[in-house]
Amino acid sequence: MTERIEQFPEDDWVDQDLLTKDLAGSLLDDEIASERARIAMYDRGEVPADAISGRSEMQRRLDVMLTVRDGLRARRSSS
Repeated sequence: MTERIEQFPEDDWVDQDLLTKDLAGSLLDDEIASERARIAMYDRGEVPADAISGRSEMQRRLDVMLTVRDGLRARRSSS
């Protein structure tokens, strides 16, 4: 026999999701700073030891991270 689980109308994950989005934004900030540093090194003629692609791919990756981070911030501020 299965036990019935009472469901509450409130979403119990809302607070956790907000913390997760905040953490994701913070982690993206760190990675954005690292990618900008790698691009700056590349622009100075140095090849970053952790570079796995060329300058255009690094820039594309940076642009995507900025878009995602800005989207997280926009959703957070509209909540």
